[in-house]
Amino acid sequence: MQLSLVDRSIIYPHGILHDVLFRCAEFVFPTDFVILDIEENVEVPLLLGRPFLATGRTLIDVEMGEIMLRLDDEQVCFKVFEAMKSY
Repeated sequence: MQLSLVDRSIIYPHGILHDVLFRCAEFVFPTDFVILDIEENVEVPLLLGRPFLATGRTLIDVEMGEIMLRLDDEQVCFKVFEAMKSY
């Protein structure tokens, strides 16, 4: 398996952790984690892939800097700009 990054570089994952229970606020999602050996970037603490975003029925408001995860009739909203201030 190889991954193509935004800068068009190619990287190869070290492995995949399947069906990990991931807690996000009060929601728990089963998800897979791809293990990468990349340089640490405190501005990007976690990369969220399309399968995870689809599982959480995610809405992203780029202008407002918000990510909303929804499960059944519940939802949780994260203020991205505020969260990044702590890094």
